Amino acid sequence: MRVMFTILPATAHLYPVVPLAWALKSAGHDVCVVSQPDLAGPITAAGLTAVGLGDPLDHTPKTEGEEESESEQPDPWDNVVPSASEAHLWDFFHRRILPALPFYYPAEPGPGGVTFTDELVAFARRWKPDLVLWDPACIPSPIAARAAGAAHARLLWGLDYFAWSRTLFAPGEDPLTGVVRPLARRHGYEVDEEMLLGQWTVDPVPPRLALPLGLPTVPVRMVPYNGGSEIPEWLLEHPERARVCVSLGVTTRERSKEGHIPLGELLEGLAELDAELVVTANAQQLASLGTLPENVRTVDYVPLTLLLPSCAAILHHGGGGTFTAAATQGVPQLIAPGVRGDFLDTARYVEERGAGLVVDTPRFTVGAVRDQLARILTEPGFRKGADVLRQDLLDQPGPADIVAELERRTFPLRRDEGDGNAV
Repeated sequence: MRVMFTILPATAHLYPVVPLAWALKSAGHDVCVVSQPDLAGPITAAGLTAVGLGDPLDHTPKTEGEEESESEQPDPWDNVVPSASEAHLWDFFHRRILPALPFYYPAEPGPGGVTFTDELVAFARRWKPDLVLWDPACIPSPIAARAAGAAHARLLWGLDYFAWSRTLFAPGEDPLTGVVRPLARRHGYEVDEEMLLGQWTVDPVPPRLALPLGLPTVPVRMVPYNGGSEIPEWLLEHPERARVCVSLGVTTRERSKEGHIPLGELLEGLAELDAELVVTANAQQLASLGTLPENVRTVDYVPLTLLLPSCAAILHHGGGGTFTAAATQGVPQLIAPGVRGDFLDTARYVEERGAGLVVDTPRFTVGAVRDQLARILTEPGFRKGADVLRQDLLDQPGPADIVAELERRTFPLRRDEGDGNAV
């Protein structure tokens, strides 16, 4: 069968797709990955067929005046008050995810007269996929699937914010429906449940972490993919002392009561431990570090799948790809998630399984991080907990194991022609 993956143009959304895409290719299916042109390079670097649609995205930073003007606009969803235990989920969905959707997928065409949705629908009608596996953030996908007569399912990359957000509202009054509706109507469709949540959902989130939503799902194991690289010479040598990976992402911008903690200051404090610190940082971060202690090694990039087997612990921000790589290798984790929804829940899950600790944001100080990392390195219980967490992932079926189930679900739903249910 022909399988079309559709994803938001970010490597964080591409990398979780790669193992399943290759499982389908290895089973003899024809696979392509559709996104904006920005992602064509990483897609082809993963050995997959890329289809770039729409215009390259304009990532020009907004001026201070533009940001102030936007911040002054009333937010119609500010008065939504979920339970205290779910407030972080709603805050992340409505402040981070929801505003991004019209940026990537505008309802109105630009100077060229067409939208990404228009091009995706046209491509799907030409290529005629049997199955569309779509990133829940790539909201034009089910419209294209319906136009082409394809079966379609969401492929999650983390917690299911999209379905969860709809439980807070009466049917048809949720913000996700409001964002999808103009895209659907442009192509003659009204929004229904399948257009919002797919005909089923492929869910890689371990059951103990997933949100209990009662939707039809096909579980699949999280499998780490971080891109390819040559093995650095130093990784072939056995470390003389405990090796700790430091992969902070946005965590260095988190704020404690005392204010911002520069990465260099954090590393100076952590270097007091009897450990080798391997810091993955971009060129801008590396340029600002200056002279570092002798037990700190900085690298611009090395795939975590190569680095983590030699590590005794990892300090990171809680991102899905980093969590998956560490959990798969059974490496204890110290997570500084800030207030971001999926990162916070992932961190709590790791701590509950005994596989690591969470850095409390109000206490995000150098001393607190150093003390927690020292515990992880010296208390053997964390390694045992990491093995438990690893088993949680291994208990899920691998990507190759679900191919037959995807085939079984696809063919009864596949139509030779596109859906005539347009208004």
